[in-house]
Amino acid sequence: MRIKFYLITALSFLLIAGNLTAQKEDSVKVYWLNQIEVTSKKENVGDASFPIEKDNLSNVLGKNGFSLIRKGVFFAQDIYADGMKKGDINVVVDGERYHSACPNRMDSPLTRINPDDLESINLNKSSGNLQSGLGGVVQFNRKDLQDPLQVRAGISGVSGAMNGMDGTASVEYLQNKINVRYAAGKPYEDGDGKSFKDLYGYESNFTYKLAEASYRGNVKDWKYGASFSYTEDVSFPYLMMDERANRVASAFASFKENKLYFNYTSHVMDNDLRNSKMLMVTGAQNLTIGMVGEFYEVVYRNWDADNRFTMPNGQIDNQLIPNVSSYHASLHKLFTFTQFELSAKGGVTYLNVGESERKTFYEAIHNDVKDSRIFPTFGLSLSYSEALSSEIGIGFLAEAASEAPETEALFIAVQKPMDKPNWSGNPTLDQPVRSTIRTSFNYSNLRLELFGSRIWNYVDLATASTQMKKYQTYANINALMAGVNFEAAWEYFNVSASYTWAENSSTKSALSEIPPLKITSTINSPELAGVKGFVRHTYNNAQLRIDDNAKETTTGAWNRFDVGLFYQISGVVFALEVENIADLNYAQHLSFLRSPYSTGIKVNEPGRTFRLRLTWSGLFSE
Repeated sequence: MRIKFYLITALSFLLIAGNLTAQKEDSVKVYWLNQIEVTSKKENVGDASFPIEKDNLSNVLGKNGFSLIRKGVFFAQDIYADGMKKGDINVVVDGERYHSACPNRMDSPLTRINPDDLESINLNKSSGNLQSGLGGVVQFNRKDLQDPLQVRAGISGVSGAMNGMDGTASVEYLQNKINVRYAAGKPYEDGDGKSFKDLYGYESNFTYKLAEASYRGNVKDWKYGASFSYTEDVSFPYLMMDERANRVASAFASFKENKLYFNYTSHVMDNDLRNSKMLMVTGAQNLTIGMVGEFYEVVYRNWDADNRFTMPNGQIDNQLIPNVSSYHASLHKLFTFTQFELSAKGGVTYLNVGESERKTFYEAIHNDVKDSRIFPTFGLSLSYSEALSSEIGIGFLAEAASEAPETEALFIAVQKPMDKPNWSGNPTLDQPVRSTIRTSFNYSNLRLELFGSRIWNYVDLATASTQMKKYQTYANINALMAGVNFEAAWEYFNVSASYTWAENSSTKSALSEIPPLKITSTINSPELAGVKGFVRHTYNNAQLRIDDNAKETTTGAWNRFDVGLFYQISGVVFALEVENIADLNYAQHLSFLRSPYSTGIKVNEPGRTFRLRLTWSGLFSE
């Protein structure tokens, strides 16, 4: 297996990469979104534009090595890229960081997205940028506000394997905008027509709801805004609990390139929607306050979560996340030398446990436990690019970076009933260090990208025990990752392929939660009387490289076909899409996560789904 890694890395040196037009953002894909919908149309590529909903981000984010994991109904998705996942990849909205309050990431940062507000999405895998994590950053950029009076409204319906509606409306005038949104629906059925109640022990197929409202305004160099969102009864079958209520409030104010913001999340999950003799309830709160500018960032985060198991013979109370405060500051500088660019950032992260009595829980299996940690962080990215002709571009990217371990890996603490293993963070973890070589070769409409990474102190799951109890905890290992991403795009046809190979080099075994080979091909029709169409085929290979120690299981290969129509006339947009035409019953390899409350089962994907959306946009003054 080690030979495969070095072969791909050697090829990376020979192929010297880089997209000449995107070098300033080091291995970036930018997706521009039209004024009405979030779409999957790429800049400079002749893809057709097809609207997506908040629960269907994979059409935009499932490219160039990125993939999404569906964790439940509606918008419950998290992101992976080139072997990195979850907290390794920061998600920011106009520079604002959003953290999950749920230790199981039910409230993934991707849920913060309001499609009507978005202009573009930057998918950046480099760890040398100001707000990048170890695996990069996903940047959602809001639209600039305009002076003319504009009114937009849209409604969509989903039927077949899913049943739901989603409505949105906004008014914009004199660089002020108000947006509201409401959605509701039922959990989906799989390709065999089986519901969450049939498969996962739910008492019924409960209706989920989402409501959100936002305001933004501009006055000269000042920008400001606020938002509030609320969700309830969002089913998460891969976990033992479901999201019963989630409230997020946020606000920001910026002057020129300097922004001050905050967001607060209150999250409640329990298993009261399921058939169970034991009640599990978790309440969590997260507060993030940040200031960010062109070259600096300062972030404060406070995270607190409590959990309770109630059984016929008693109850267990857990300080799940024991009031952890974290402080982060970093600086960034970009140096340009003709065809070379050096992107450098440096900073520090300090974490402190507010409920210090929780130390005794960690000390059962870990030595030299401290209730505070400090981690220096850095990211260095050196890129080279050259245009060999008007159609050929080559380049090279080498980088090294280090970030603090995720907070939950350090300080989560769950005492479980009976013979179930306790779940303990490891406050003694070392910080991971990643070195990466990334290359690409660009010819006309073709792009080939190769990468290889070595990660020291990669954080992985581990087991431990005392005389009385078994534990699930975390440990540092060394890891190797390598892979390839390929894209080809023409006016009426495009194809993309991604593959990642990853190994735990400490044990010479496969790393867990690595997606298999994925190939997506799309045929786009020419426009006829204002109508465009597409046929899309997605192939996922079987994933046979699994981590037996993590009780990971293999996943079979599958093929899925989707079709769609798109029609626009004046300010009216009509879109119809049918996903999974063959009503295939399948599961993604990443359709479940290992967590303190994991059910340990795979969650099937939706069966045949029909999406119909109608939007209207009116411009009343110039």
